[in-house]
Amino acid sequence: MSNKWILPTLVALTVSSSALAAPHAYLYKDSRVMAMGGAGVATGGYSTSLFQNPAGLSNLSTEHGLIVELLGLSFTASGEAANVTQDILDAIDTDDTEAVKDVLNAYAGTPVHLDFSNYSSVSYNHGDIAWSLGLLAASEANLLVNPYSVADSVEIQARGYGGLNAGVSYTLRELWIGDLALGLGGKFYAQNSYEDTLNAQELIDFEQSGDDIADRASETRTAFSFDIGAIYQIDAPLSPSLGFSVMNIGGLDFEDAFGSQPMTVNIGGAIEPEIPFIKRTRLAIDYMDLLGANTYRLYFPTTNEDGSPYYKDIESDDMMQNLRLGLSALIYDNSWSSLELATGLYQGNVTGGIDFVASIFKLSVSTYAEEVGPVSGDYTDRRYTVDLGIAW
Repeated sequence: MSNKWILPTLVALTVSSSALAAPHAYLYKDSRVMAMGGAGVATGGYSTSLFQNPAGLSNLSTEHGLIVELLGLSFTASGEAANVTQDILDAIDTDDTEAVKDVLNAYAGTPVHLDFSNYSSVSYNHGDIAWSLGLLAASEANLLVNPYSVADSVEIQARGYGGLNAGVSYTLRELWIGDLALGLGGKFYAQNSYEDTLNAQELIDFEQSGDDIADRASETRTAFSFDIGAIYQIDAPLSPSLGFSVMNIGGLDFEDAFGSQPMTVNIGGAIEPEIPFIKRTRLAIDYMDLLGANTYRLYFPTTNEDGSPYYKDIESDDMMQNLRLGLSALIYDNSWSSLELATGLYQGNVTGGIDFVASIFKLSVSTYAEEVGPVSGDYTDRRYTVDLGIAW
């Protein structure tokens, strides 16, 4: 995989006065789920349920037969991404290190994140059995100014990755007081990740010497893992459901490179109250990573013998960062169009969004805020996502 993809993502800078860069590990964030506070363990209903709970495939629509989703293009950016990107590019174009330093200092403490992805899938719900097969291609960039390292430098975390997701669910009907859906999933991914610290001059020289710089701190890895999950749909008023999943069994770890996905245990619950004039209403709550497998990466001013950055992964005991709360309202859904509104709390921060489908075209817009430090409120990054796709 070429290293040239790093330069375009490099200008999507995350600059911060902290040494902590990475949020909780993820592969894909569905805009519809994030609008609902990220809660989806006990609900599902999307092909992307494979990223939270494969048992969620059991709630795929049975009305449309084969579900094909192509060119599921998604773009996520922090609120300050445009301003920071333009100012950094302008400073680099001057070939003046002092100008670059001034911009970095001006934006210290302002987190910015950029993510591009394309998820395409084919799914089918036969009734008791449902399955989905999907392909993901994505890139992500997180950068920050680090006062604990070399002065006027930028820490970089970036990756380009892609892979295959597959999953199946089977529903056991009328088991005690409800239906039990069991899910099994698997994934295989390859990624090229990059972690390094660059000073102002190296930023200016990156276009000419980017390959050499990337070679010292980039890693290309492959990994695979399995997922299991269950959703128990109780036959009672409000249609309560309970969800459980274990994701990334075996660890999608890429040998501990940035972008590694730990094994997580997740639980959730949901109800569907009936509200007049609304086709479906969902209230959901999830607690992710029950065993605390996610970590934050702390960089130090020293380097390893091979010149790569020295870091330590630290744990966070902030329970709020694992909590997801969501509310969605499907306003209408017919053979050619649908409209759904959602809101919630993700890591203690308000989320919201809209999902609109017209014929074969779909549009989802959402906003959420990611905590990029081990303590909620230290560094909160408000992000905005737009999903465009073709589906039938």
